[in-house]
Amino acid sequence: MSDDQPGTDWVNAVLAEYGAHRAEVVAAAGTQQQTLAFGATAVGLVVAGAFNVWSNRLLASAAFLGAVPLLCVFVLVQWVGYAAGLIRVGLYLEHLEDALRTAYPAAPPQVFVWEKTLAAATRRGNWWKASYEWHDFGAIAMFTLLAYGSIALGAYRAYARHEAAVTAVVLLEILMLSGIAGRFLYDVAKSRRRVRESFEADREADA
Repeated sequence: MSDDQPGTDWVNAVLAEYGAHRAEVVAAAGTQQQTLAFGATAVGLVVAGAFNVWSNRLLASAAFLGAVPLLCVFVLVQWVGYAAGLIRVGLYLEHLEDALRTAYPAAPPQVFVWEKTLAAATRRGNWWKASYEWHDFGAIAMFTLLAYGSIALGAYRAYARHEAAVTAVVLLEILMLSGIAGRFLYDVAKSRRRVRESFEADREADA
């Protein structure tokens, strides 16, 4: 690429922006994994503490029915937020790749196709085939199951002589947790298409 080539200034700006956003993706992905690790550690510590005070019905029940499910929800909020941000940045990078390939049609076909091929493979793939998006769904399922298990343990510990109250609390928590997990799964599954439609609408509006 020579400096006297038409459009060099904006191409350099796009390249710089592309590099900055790729660095953002790497950093956000690392933070997302750290959130998962810290969340799992925090849940493990609370569970261990609850078993250590198992003889104290109030403390053990509060930990299993309250603290652990709340921690799981907080971790999922962080996880899904990072996942949505990574999807948006990835689609934006895909548009930058399109712009660069349009500016340099003679460039090798293997240049600036990472996000495009990644998105194309996801759109073509069947849901039962391995996909890089599985880790988002897996994290949601894992922490949801941890919360369900914790609620079951808390109900078991608190049930005697408080049957009606414990049943009501457990049903309420299960309904709320199922609604939150279902919403997160739906948002992760549909967010890529929504962001793509938003970008396409903005492009048509600017045309």
